[in-house]
Amino acid sequence: MEKPLIKVRSLKMYFPVGNRLVGRRSVLKAVDDVSFDLYPGETFGLVGESGCGKTTVGRTLVRLYRPTAGQIVFDGTDIAFLSEKEVMPYRRRMQMIFQDPYASLNPRMTVSSIIGEPMKLQGVPPQEIADRVSELVEKVGLKKDHLNRYPHEFSGGQRQRIGIARSLATHPEFIVCDEPISALDVSIQAQVINMLEDLQDQMGMTYLFVSHDLSMVRHISHRVAVMYLGHIVELASAQELYSNMQHPYTKALMSAVPIADPDLAAKSSRIVLQGDVPQPIDPPPGCPFASRCRFCKPFCREQRPEMREISPGHFVACHLI
Repeated sequence: MEKPLIKVRSLKMYFPVGNRLVGRRSVLKAVDDVSFDLYPGETFGLVGESGCGKTTVGRTLVRLYRPTAGQIVFDGTDIAFLSEKEVMPYRRRMQMIFQDPYASLNPRMTVSSIIGEPMKLQGVPPQEIADRVSELVEKVGLKKDHLNRYPHEFSGGQRQRIGIARSLATHPEFIVCDEPISALDVSIQAQVINMLEDLQDQMGMTYLFVSHDLSMVRHISHRVAVMYLGHIVELASAQELYSNMQHPYTKALMSAVPIADPDLAAKSSRIVLQGDVPQPIDPPPGCPFASRCRFCKPFCREQRPEMREISPGHFVACHLI
């Protein structure tokens, strides 16, 4: 079996909240005991509603956040608690495409400077930087004439292409795509997705694709994990998950996907969740989905379910499955 590029084990990312001066200090559990593997050349989709911890997982994997606990084993080395100096060599091998192309680019820097900055920080010679920047601009569908322009002179789709070029600057093996198409028009979304797929075929990169667009995740991903309140509740191949979903939350999430065929849409039924979403500051002791699950039993509120493999490659965290 192929060796994983990244192994995530029991990853936790907690944030302190409240006022330290008056003694009111709590902990927000954004990511709580998450484990999965990422294999070379695959696209791993991560879906879930807003606030479930998807983006925090991605930022923690590339060490923008220092995790509270757990392991991030990148190519055999646990980078979770390395110092900034020790983790610097690994930053060349992992990058991130941010969600908002309007906020992620420095308005005072030209396109050439934005794309070249990662290589400059890694100590690449100036002439090599210039050659690489010219190559990347063409690779993402822009022109060399754009190199001396500023971000405000481009459309949203063009800005995202600049962000993608910047993420490719250091020849990374792993890229976190944090909802890279959510701020773009539908027609531009398809262009960006096709470009990401082409770049993956050419360069053999591994993607963690974070998105709300479940149909797009199905299209681009090899495997998909569903997150709820900081936990992964179901994980399987894209084909298996969409055809044989098991967790009640996954079923509710998928029922909200619009269906283009009017006849099929009329036959489908939307699962409307009842109850309140628990607070990540004070999560319940049992199953995190218990307060909204229509199948909930008393023991579900007392004991947290473990991830179990119900069929080859298909994992579910539910007492009732």
